[in-house]
Amino acid sequence: MNNQHLMVASYINHAFLEAQIERVKNYDSHLSVMKFELKFDPKEGDKFKEVVKFIYSFLNFTPVVYEGGNSFILFIHEMKLHTAVMTVKNMLVSIQIKYGISIKTVGITGYDEQDELADILDRVHRFYMKSKVMKEVEIYYGTRYFEYGHLGSFENIRHVLMQEPKINLYGFYKEAPLMSRVEVLEAKEGMIKIRAQKEYIPFLKRQEYIYLEHFMIPDVMRADITNIDFNTSELTLENIKFIDNSPVHRQNVRVAPHRPIKAILEYEESFVVEGIIADLSKSSILFTTQLSKIEELQAKGLHNKEFWLKFHLETTHKTTTAITVKAMIYKIFGNQIVLNIYPDAQTQVELSEYIAMCQNLMLLEIQQGRTID
Repeated sequence: MNNQHLMVASYINHAFLEAQIERVKNYDSHLSVMKFELKFDPKEGDKFKEVVKFIYSFLNFTPVVYEGGNSFILFIHEMKLHTAVMTVKNMLVSIQIKYGISIKTVGITGYDEQDELADILDRVHRFYMKSKVMKEVEIYYGTRYFEYGHLGSFENIRHVLMQEPKINLYGFYKEAPLMSRVEVLEAKEGMIKIRAQKEYIPFLKRQEYIYLEHFMIPDVMRADITNIDFNTSELTLENIKFIDNSPVHRQNVRVAPHRPIKAILEYEESFVVEGIIADLSKSSILFTTQLSKIEELQAKGLHNKEFWLKFHLETTHKTTTAITVKAMIYKIFGNQIVLNIYPDAQTQVELSEYIAMCQNLMLLEIQQGRTID
């Protein structure tokens, strides 16, 4: 490759990168940037190509930018940091299952309105290098204000909470997280005081601990409820900890169906399994069927193949909508299969609406006092 080719390629790449930032600024949309390491072995070029194709399709054809060496950059549009991190985690698991390749060095950051291109590239590179150094941290991520894996003192948290005192609080009911918007009244070393909605207090009385999520802090916090003032609806929270694998993140909210959902799992029309969806999220489904069918599936060596999962979801208008989604087996135990699913944009909306409907029904139970002994 001569110098002109290199110069043209450099200008094209830089134009592409600058266009990503301009798009976010012009449309006031969300952007997450990911930098990761994927080693290339000329002897396994075809597998490398398949992995890159999988990344393209998994992230809705987000372009993969080759930076040099073994490092690549992705600009993931219309995706906030929390969602991007959970999506990438699911993608890495799928790549490990499908291709036997572990991607261990990943940095992710979210766009801030003060960022220029150089700012966000420098930050994602810094997180990428910290992921490489910190072997126990597969994905190192954060914002302009906060880093995962380097939490600093509680003063950093206090500053964020006092600057933006509205925060999401989650408790669990029927194994599903229910969210309430609360106000932070006070934050100091090891303690946060909040005010919740009055109708939410009877439910919180039954929770030993809750989860807190703030848009400027990239990890969910777990906190014990140590005191509730029933007159003022104020709660004192202590023993505050950051958790890596959030059970409350929107993408991984799991609900049991409002009514039984029959489903069909198909492989190339030659193998069909009928069953029931026991619970579901936007990224995975627990599928229950006959043990004999699971044994047949394993005997045919289909455990690492792509399937089609077909079922119907109830809508808020008392109608049903047909869902067809690609699925891969993540785990089998007994007569149940955990499926990773890969919905398109429209199906994601339909799943989100169904999950929200189930959560609203549970909130209605709480508000009507049906959860109180």
